[in-house]
Amino acid sequence: SSRVLWTLAVTQFEFLLFLECPEETMEKRLLKRGETSGRTDDNIESIKKRFRTYVTQTQPVIEHYRTLGKTREVDSSPPADEVYAKVRKIFESL
Repeated sequence: SSRVLWTLAVTQFEFLLFLECPEETMEKRLLKRGETSGRTDDNIESIKKRFRTYVTQTQPVIEHYRTLGKTREVDSSPPADEVYAKVRKIFESL
């Protein structure tokens, strides 16, 4: 976590793009993907572990940059084409 913060601190970037999605939506999507992906880690145990890792390691980094006003956030729970349109607007505004 501190290594990630250090790396971001010495790297110049315009913003951090955060695709926000409720945990239950992500879980459903990952389980659905697991039906056809052949990935052995698309199971409920691995998914829950990924969520815990996100909370302890990734979320603090996002919160740090949110307090600095360096995040652009998009709700990624709608269909992919709607999310893409929102993300595209962010990049077009640069």
